[in-house]
Amino acid sequence: MKITFIRNLLLVTTTCCAYFFLNSCSKDKVHTETHTETYTYTYTINTPVYESKSEIFKSINGPANTAIEHAGKIYIKGNFIYLNEVNKGIHIIDNSNPSSPVQVAFLSIPGNLDIAIKGNILYADMYTDLLALDITDVHHAEYKTSIPDFFTGRAYPAVDNSYFYFQPSTTNDMVAVNWIAKDTTVTYINTYTDCNDCVYLANTSTAPGIKSGNSTGAAGSMAGMVLMNNYLYAISEMHSLGIVDVSNASYPKLDSSFFAGFDLETIYPFENKLFLGSAIGTFIYDVSNPQQPVSVGQFTHGRACDPVIADSNYAYVTLHSGSMCGGDKNELDVVNVQDISNSKLVKTYNLSKPTGLSKDGDLLFVCDDTNVKVYNAVNPSALQLLQQITSNKPYDVIAANKKLIVVNADGISQYDYSNVHNIRMLSFIAAKE
Repeated sequence: MKITFIRNLLLVTTTCCAYFFLNSCSKDKVHTETHTETYTYTYTINTPVYESKSEIFKSINGPANTAIEHAGKIYIKGNFIYLNEVNKGIHIIDNSNPSSPVQVAFLSIPGNLDIAIKGNILYADMYTDLLALDITDVHHAEYKTSIPDFFTGRAYPAVDNSYFYFQPSTTNDMVAVNWIAKDTTVTYINTYTDCNDCVYLANTSTAPGIKSGNSTGAAGSMAGMVLMNNYLYAISEMHSLGIVDVSNASYPKLDSSFFAGFDLETIYPFENKLFLGSAIGTFIYDVSNPQQPVSVGQFTHGRACDPVIADSNYAYVTLHSGSMCGGDKNELDVVNVQDISNSKLVKTYNLSKPTGLSKDGDLLFVCDDTNVKVYNAVNPSALQLLQQITSNKPYDVIAANKKLIVVNADGISQYDYSNVHNIRMLSFIAAKE
């Protein structure tokens, strides 16, 4: 089954002669000449290759040595690292020995971006569906059930990185497992007539164009789905938070969804609070009653992408430009949330292009363009830069138990920071070039 998405607009305004004189021109004074111009335009058609969900579930256990190509969000549980392969699935890495991690399994899940795990049940998005997989044996994961159309507002990039909202199929049983990009060339012939001695209206023509968006996660700070007690919370649509009852882990049930703020991007759980990072600020909800989150505060900033983490007293927010979020800020904001209904900005630190961040005790780790910055955060209003770990476009980090996991453009790295003045690389799994 093939569906073609073509984004082009061809607007042709033909020329015309118009006389703006009180007295008309005489015929023998008007000279016309016909011209023909040929324009050639090339644009990309992206055609999805479909497969039935039943077939996908049968082959969900992919080759364990599947190469890392585009590393996304990370999740750690026990001795395993779960690494999202953007829009393709999840790498499972045995990290019993951080100096020698081993890729032991790969879950082939088209359209996957997020991961959460309760007991032996892994939750993952597959385009618009929320899946529950039994990973008691990570080598032989078993599909249990799914909640169809849970992620109602998800946009997915095509091969050329242009964005569109994607409905898997009219029957909702087929899933795009690949995309075929094909350049298509069209020719337009424009014929017009010169009218000497006449006054012309403006002649304009707009060529067809393809607008491309850059495409531009214990879960990392980029997580869009988190677990708290017996409930899963996920950004189900750009402005909505979905709530799923996972008290029976293998068979999650949709509880409800609600408007939680504009342009939501990330979720960070702390104690009985959820910090929702958005392109315009951070929204804070109390989930003491897990089925009825209550808005207890928010703080706003200029438009920018906004992952956030928090502790009992402060929230740490990074803002970065050059993405679909808009804005031009590149900074780390420290916000006092002791009075959560009246949060206040404490300090802004200018950075290059920060993304994910993590905190372990008094140490704060921030991804920033070409390195991971390590700060002493004893005094959040006067952070002290202790170290910078060289990294190629680091995306997200998890710091715990004196071990740091970094996802970047080159792959996934691990470090020992038990001596913060002598941080040592433990291992590196390279991404496929």
